[in-house]
Amino acid sequence: MTKIDDSKFEFWVKYLKGVSLFFAAMGVLWSVLGSPDPMGIYEKAMAQTFYNQDKLPEIVSRTSRFIFAPFGATAAGYFILQYFIAKNAFAKRELWGWQAIMFAFFFWFFLDTTMSATHGAWFNILFANVTSLILMLPILFTRKYFKK
Repeated sequence: MTKIDDSKFEFWVKYLKGVSLFFAAMGVLWSVLGSPDPMGIYEKAMAQTFYNQDKLPEIVSRTSRFIFAPFGATAAGYFILQYFIAKNAFAKRELWGWQAIMFAFFFWFFLDTTMSATHGAWFNILFANVTSLILMLPILFTRKYFKK
């Protein structure tokens, strides 16, 4: 590998670590706030999609706040794990590190997108899935830095 390739790869390692920490912090916020969005845009879209109103019914709102607590904690834990894979195996160009990150991400992406579409939750695909895909897609193209 040339130095140019090494510096490009180092950029992607830092990028992946940064994205991992960003998503881990978001998970903590979801858990603490009980919501993926402090401005209420997500909840409003959910209320309109499932209840045809601008605000979630109180019982649903309480349940949603609870659900986002363990969901956010799980997301935070996963992305901390991804950070350490990026910092160690991925940074050392160990193929399993790249495979683990890519397989886990795309497994989540396709399952979440399919289930969101099945339930008509297009807002979730737009807010969560498209945003995540945009942030993670560049990592797909780092495969050339890993030997078989």
